[in-house]
Amino acid sequence: MLGGKGRTLILFSVFFLTAGFSFVNYFLIYFGVILLFSSVISLPLFYYQMNVEELRVHREMEKEKIFKDDFVHIKVIIENTGRSSFDFIEIRDYYNPELFRLILGENFISTRIGPKNMIKFSYVLEPKVRGEYPLGPLSVTVKDRLGFNSAERIIPNSISTVLIYPPYEDIKRIEILGSKRSLNLNYGVQRSKQKGLGSEFFGMRRYVFGDQFRLIDWKASARHQKLIVREFETERDINMMILVDSSNSMAGGAIDNTKFEYSIRACMLLAKIALTRRDNVGVYTFSDKKNFNFLKPGSGEEYFYKILDFVARVKPEGKCKIFEAMDFFIKRYQKRSLVFIISDLEASVKEIKDGIRKLLPFGHTVIVINPFSPWFEIHERDLSSTDKALAEAIAEEMMEHILEIKQQARNSGINLVTVGPDDMMNKVMSNYLEAKKKGKAF
Repeated sequence: MLGGKGRTLILFSVFFLTAGFSFVNYFLIYFGVILLFSSVISLPLFYYQMNVEELRVHREMEKEKIFKDDFVHIKVIIENTGRSSFDFIEIRDYYNPELFRLILGENFISTRIGPKNMIKFSYVLEPKVRGEYPLGPLSVTVKDRLGFNSAERIIPNSISTVLIYPPYEDIKRIEILGSKRSLNLNYGVQRSKQKGLGSEFFGMRRYVFGDQFRLIDWKASARHQKLIVREFETERDINMMILVDSSNSMAGGAIDNTKFEYSIRACMLLAKIALTRRDNVGVYTFSDKKNFNFLKPGSGEEYFYKILDFVARVKPEGKCKIFEAMDFFIKRYQKRSLVFIISDLEASVKEIKDGIRKLLPFGHTVIVINPFSPWFEIHERDLSSTDKALAEAIAEEMMEHILEIKQQARNSGINLVTVGPDDMMNKVMSNYLEAKKKGKAF
């Protein structure tokens, strides 16, 4: 195709031809014909000399899975496999600026490349939001020396997928706490325990028929003139399911701080703590029938990355059908568990009540975490006095809705906790640890 200068040359040739015929000036006509002929004949000559297919361009990435607070380092490699030089080439690697922020370098290069040569350039992106997103495609533009002609080619199969996990900052806080003992001291709770053949000393009691002889404390028995045995305790593991509302209404708020993004972070935090404490953890995201995603419970710290992969791909879409969602859940899973439901509860009171009650016959301990919509959607925003009044009216109406649901939940023995962006993580963690302390869902 003609480049910018080539198109300008065509315009000049048309101008001179028009002027020549208008004023019957053969010199202008002759000059216009030469310009037109030069631009037309140069195009096939350009394509003959410059074979864009001889350029091999590909992208390399250090990691295809990263946390939201990490960086994507991208390297683009251009190789000229032909025998001709390319005096002007431009390589551009496309990305969506709404999803990524350019931190270092440039995502394009304008340069010259000789035969059998290789050129590299790199740049660094910072992801703005969690999810699975494409990078690319790569494009190559070649121009002749004068810039009259150019050829552009989109590199086939040059779109890469990057999986962005939720930010790791919440997990870092847990890791900073160090050992489980440090975690317990910081949050003032202890792991649920049961008497048995564990490794931690519980106490002493009199011997009864059937006790193992190896448990007898002979020194204490001699001192009390009767058989005394030692008792030990073992830590109790639980089954936990985290149910996250992934409906459209959960997308309210700034793009990187929506109710849904906070909920995914809370889910990740719960999973990390529970797996570290040897609990079994599963995840279920729901909105309508098309968007029911179930990950069966698993254990072990390595299972955390399977959960990360699962939640990173979920996007808020569809309308919340909580009754259908709970019906789907109990058909897939019945084992008695500690069930966290994280939802903005933007559905009718009756539907929410009937949906949650579906869980009760299976002996689940249910805790509902409610990200309160107005607190998230106006968080850290400067509002005018009119907007503030409107926001307060919406918040009051929403609070009446939540209070009605909370009363229904209390009647069913369900704990409903309303949270904002500032206290959501702490309240989620404290409710999990409190449930463990009370020995629920065993």
